[in-house]
This record gives sequence, structure tokens and C-alpha cells, in this order.
Amino acid sequence: MIPLEEKPASTTGHEVHREENPGQKPRSRFLIGPSTKVIIFLAVMGALILSVTLFIYGFLVTIFSVSHSAMHFSADVQSMKHVMAYSIEIIDLFLVATVFYIIALGFFELFISKAPLPGWLKISDLDDLKEKLLGLVVIALAVLFLGEALTWVSGYDILAYGLGTAATIIAISVYFWSKH
Repeated sequence: MIPLEEKPASTTGHEVHREENPGQKPRSRFLIGPSTKVIIFLAVMGALILSVTLFIYGFLVTIFSVSHSAMHFSADVQSMKHVMAYSIEIIDLFLVATVFYIIALGFFELFISKAPLPGWLKISDLDDLKEKLLGLVVIALAVLFLGEALTWVSGYDILAYGLGTAATIIAISVYFWSKH
């Protein structure tokens, strides 16, 4: 893919997308052909299908979890920890579904056409998409670790898991810090 320079649309044979922002740098778009757009569209559809599937699965697991908790109600601490950990895992599932949804929107916005997205979700380049995704990855890792910590019984195995999670979050934070 070639970054779009100040070439007139007539020299490429492809539609050139530019956002008119007086006083701001023009938004860079990639010059891609129709066949490449079809391939990217397949990736968009695949990510959307994964996202919808995970949202539906998460909803069904939520219904099952609520009905199971109601039928096997117990007020002991271990049961409460189990329900909380399972609930956190369901939320993690929804977060992963959201990641796939944002990937689909980002690919569509970057390579196919502008989409009517809220300001906080506007994606102008691959770095924007990476930042949004890495932010969600940090949240998903923290949620996943919290679920593990709730069901942890004893031993040092949680320490290695926690250190690995912390190292990953720190690496992502350093990446963000170096970009800004």
C-alpha cells in the first residue's frame, strides 16, 4: 500500500478520500484498489461475525450463570467468590467481543470508507487503532487477573501469573508513553 500523497484523483483511477478540516493536517488515506477493498471487507465481516458471536455467547452464558446461581444459591464465601470470578470472566468475554468490533470498525474506517463514529472512536490511522486496542487489552488482562485472584487458593503460582500480567501491562504502558 502506498501512502496517499497530493496526487489528483484522475491520475490513479481510484476514488481519493480526503476529509476537509480547515487548519488541520489532511487525513492520510491509503491508495488501494477494488480487489484489496474486497479482501479488507472480508476481514471486516470476519471480525464482525466474531464480535456478534461472542456477544451472543456472552449473553447466553450470562443467562445460564444467573439461572444456575438462583437454583444453587449458597451464601458461603467460597460460592460468592466463584460467582464473582465467573461474572468477571463473562465481562472479559464482552471486552474481547468489543475488541473485535473495534477492529472491524477500524479496518472499515481506514481502508474502505469513512463511518459515522463518535469522536472517541474515530480512527485516522493504524496508530489510532493500535492505541484503542491496546487500551482494551490492558483492561482485559486486568479483568482476567482479577478473576484468577478471586479463585486463588494458595501457593505461589498466582505470583508468576500476576508478574506476567503486570509485565505485559507495563510494556504496553511504556509503548503508550513513548508514542506521546
